[in-house]
Amino acid sequence: MLYSFFINACMRYNTEYGNEGESITCFGYAGVMKNITRLVLLFVVIGLTGCAAHFPVNPPLSEAEPKTPYYLHKQRGFDRSPELLVVLAFSGGGMRASALSYGVLKTLAETPINWRGKPRKLVDEVDLISSVSGGSFTAAYYGLKGYRLFDDYESQFLKHDVEKVLLMRLFNPMRWFKLGSPYYDRSEMAEEYYDEILFHGAMFSDLAGRPGPAILINATDLTLGTGFGFHQEQFDWMCSSVSDFSLSRAVTASSAVPGLFSAVTIFNYGGQCDDRSPQWMRSEDLKNAPELKPLARKVSSYLDGKERPYIHLVDGGLADNLGLRAVMEQVTMHGGANQMLDDFDLGNTRKILVIVANAAAAPNTDINKKKNPPTAFFSIDAATTVQINLYNDVTINHFRGNVRRWKDETSLGRCGKTRCKNGVDFYFVNASLADLKNKDERKFLQELPTTFSLQSDEVDRLVKAADVLLKNSAEFQRFLSDVSHN
Repeated sequence: MLYSFFINACMRYNTEYGNEGESITCFGYAGVMKNITRLVLLFVVIGLTGCAAHFPVNPPLSEAEPKTPYYLHKQRGFDRSPELLVVLAFSGGGMRASALSYGVLKTLAETPINWRGKPRKLVDEVDLISSVSGGSFTAAYYGLKGYRLFDDYESQFLKHDVEKVLLMRLFNPMRWFKLGSPYYDRSEMAEEYYDEILFHGAMFSDLAGRPGPAILINATDLTLGTGFGFHQEQFDWMCSSVSDFSLSRAVTASSAVPGLFSAVTIFNYGGQCDDRSPQWMRSEDLKNAPELKPLARKVSSYLDGKERPYIHLVDGGLADNLGLRAVMEQVTMHGGANQMLDDFDLGNTRKILVIVANAAAAPNTDINKKKNPPTAFFSIDAATTVQINLYNDVTINHFRGNVRRWKDETSLGRCGKTRCKNGVDFYFVNASLADLKNKDERKFLQELPTTFSLQSDEVDRLVKAADVLLKNSAEFQRFLSDVSHN
């Protein structure tokens, strides 16, 4: 799945620019490009690097705190019921994931609820969106623009041929000098384009204090293989500020598939400010809670900037292709479900709804109809898809187990061992393409390529699929019924 983008892009470039009849292949073309790159690098060595721009550098924390620090627990928005908590998780999967997550938001915007006698749209009760890869485009744009998402996101992004424009820029000789620089690579090129069409220079400080939900964009730490979240808690460990970090760069990191895009580098100043480690790492809690030790090791790796002065980030789907592990980590980091609810000013929460927009692809079974062994690229593509699907299943099962534990934990915290009338009801909805009842539609949508180019009707079918999945979900309907009777 991850490598299909390159093959599709190469063949598409040959077709659109008249090479379909030539003997040059993707491998041959790669060889030509390699020689051209060497020539460009030669020019760079003799002094042309002065024209190349340096990639943006995240600033260190000064003695004064950022004016608008992007702490997730302080970004819950306003005019939301403190008794409802709605969390969305947007998966990876290229434009397929972007469209499906958009469809989920669109359905929630068309779903009326009446909670405690107050009519509103369900989307207005969303408190947190955790996203990876393709889902991060939708999450970031909604966090920045709110309802404007439903006016122009389709034309600006979903039905826009992003892949074609990136290819044209990649093969534009005017950009080869910059691309030959160690400070400007494919990800910087993509970041510029995403900023042009979607974010227009917006920083995380532009998300702070807005009426919408908190947005948690996730990438993968290339060294650790663990998730990296763009929020001030994470940047505190590195003595840095996320406030002046651009949304386009965070989304680029979240979707930077290794090999297709370069890693996105951020600076780590850990140890150059006052102690920013979480409180639980400085208490006896760590000794008595072995489940905190993996998180403690992860946090500790960022506290030492001398050992790790640079952090390299790639596609968030490698660590967490559903965006759910980041949610579980937030609960752990805040000291459990009860403490997290208190930190988010949700101590009176009665109902928690979690929806996953799951755009995972289906494995291609065409190889089973041929006796000859599949090509190397086909094998890598199939193996990657299988592994991601298996990892998704593990994540979902792990999350369900945590839900049961959180329910018991909140009941015990509020009512002790007596029967609890003030407990929390949990609702977990896995809006997965794999659960579409229409076999032909399911097969068609799950086999859409993991690229950033879809036909207009394909986008429409994904948006409709999100609506069908939610309306056919017994758990989602149970939530709506329970809310309507309160």
